[in-house]
Amino acid sequence: MRNVTRLKTKKDRLQEDQADLLKQALLPFSDGDGAMRDAVGRLYVQINRLTTPDPGTTEPFVMIRPAQNAAVVDWLEANSKRPMKAMRVWALLFDHLMPHTGQIMLTREEIAEKVGIGADNVSRIMNELVRFGAIFIEREKIAGMRGPGFVRYFMNKHVAEVGSRATQEELALIPRPGAKLAIVQGGKA
Repeated sequence: MRNVTRLKTKKDRLQEDQADLLKQALLPFSDGDGAMRDAVGRLYVQINRLTTPDPGTTEPFVMIRPAQNAAVVDWLEANSKRPMKAMRVWALLFDHLMPHTGQIMLTREEIAEKVGIGADNVSRIMNELVRFGAIFIEREKIAGMRGPGFVRYFMNKHVAEVGSRATQEELALIPRPGAKLAIVQGGKA
């Protein structure tokens, strides 16, 4: 059996080299405060989306069983106040996940713009997804900010597992959320 190899143009190689340089330039900022770490994460996701790395490098992936996705969609259809918009939000989240951590790298304003609803409705839909258990939140207290803190959304690893074919060195650069959930291997607790 023969392997199919995608031939790269000079432009493709240049784009990948530039993406690697950008990622390396972000490294000193990955240990910053919450806002800086969030901004670095967003840039990392955008760089990955704009470039097409070789399989076996940094290409992120999401694993979700069709039954799990159907369960979320069915629940949204039966329980959401805005089921069609909620399903569009659910679908959108998969395209904006931080490799390895599963952090959703969109603000509610960005989600609102992409789906065509108000930011307050995005919050309601995200809270519905949290209530069902499809996603979870972590709050980070920011000095000088009133209230419970900055909300970060993460994909529930029991629903969809996010990964990366990144090297161990690249994975070490990606900020990890607090370990609240454990991954279930092969359906075993």
